[in-house]
Amino acid sequence: MTAIRRTAGKSRRAILVVLTAAVSLSAAELTCFLFFHLLGERFAFANPELYTRAPERTAGFARGFDAELGWEPRFDTAFGERRRPRDYERPFLATFGDSHTYCDEVGDAETWQGYLSDVLEADVLNFGVSGYGPDQALLRYRRLAPRAPTPLVALGLGLENINRIVNRYRPFYYRDTGLPLPKPRFVLEENRLRLLPNPVRSPVELERLADPEFVAALGEGDAWYERRDLPRRRFPYLALLLEPAIWRQAAGGGRAAGDDDPVPRANLWREREPRELYFAIMDAFAKDAESAGSRALFVVQPGRALLGARRENRGIPGYARVLRRCEERAYACFDGVEALHRAAGDTPLGELFQRGGHASALGNRLMAEALAGFLRERGLAPGPSG
Repeated sequence: MTAIRRTAGKSRRAILVVLTAAVSLSAAELTCFLFFHLLGERFAFANPELYTRAPERTAGFARGFDAELGWEPRFDTAFGERRRPRDYERPFLATFGDSHTYCDEVGDAETWQGYLSDVLEADVLNFGVSGYGPDQALLRYRRLAPRAPTPLVALGLGLENINRIVNRYRPFYYRDTGLPLPKPRFVLEENRLRLLPNPVRSPVELERLADPEFVAALGEGDAWYERRDLPRRRFPYLALLLEPAIWRQAAGGGRAAGDDDPVPRANLWREREPRELYFAIMDAFAKDAESAGSRALFVVQPGRALLGARRENRGIPGYARVLRRCEERAYACFDGVEALHRAAGDTPLGELFQRGGHASALGNRLMAEALAGFLRERGLAPGPSG
């Protein structure tokens, strides 16, 4: 009987210990919950809800969705290139890149490719895509090179595009983007490019962009999401005390930049990893072109802000680095910023560029004439037509 009483006493004490611990943990959890909700305004938290997109907002992108590239325009042309006003039946140059390569804000006959085609009397194919980074341009070139071979292939280099190659879901970099879509990206491992595929594999899956948990998962491998290093405010709140970011913010004395703030301005050209990734993509493009029997041409694309900076002798992030890389690797590199600066003289920027910052018809024509001269000087222009 004594043994039974002793056992019962131990059981009651064990239950009491468990209940006490449970009450203590509950009280601690409640305290943390109240603290981070009522007094936690000085802390920044990840908020994937800000980046979600309702299905009705993504339905319109289904037609242009591409599982490999993220998105791709659809043109009823021979190779899917932007429409050209004339066909010389002499394929010479295929161009890949972003909206400055595509030539946003002007008509099909007002692109620099169209003007260059007329000057050289040879076909210049425009495979530029708005919103692309050099990573997507490289992947699109790999897809199209066998179908549309040309002696010369160009990659348009946007200096801002270094920000795009570390991004997997465009709203993380530019929340108000008109292209709220996921994309592939490369990472550099042991000096080799490894592809992180597009995390959305079909147009139907675009509906998952309405799910905060899915959007948060897109942040893995996206430098713009990861660089914030923000914890999620959710149960169990006690776990927030184990987050280094919370203690860094507490020690910093001021609220950290969070998801409610614009993306912090950062010059990625000063950071080794993004810079080396950008150059590795350039190198891969040049190597792929050579393997396909073509010659690579890099075009440093002028935009309104870049030409304005050049006129005022202000520094342009990445500009000198890209030109130096081309020189070191003996790449054919057309400096469109300097070329347009010289060709345009004192022409007002408003005449050279559209409101969105892309070249106007005049700006594209001047650039095409300068590029034609560049190609002729280096023996890269096509011979006279027969």
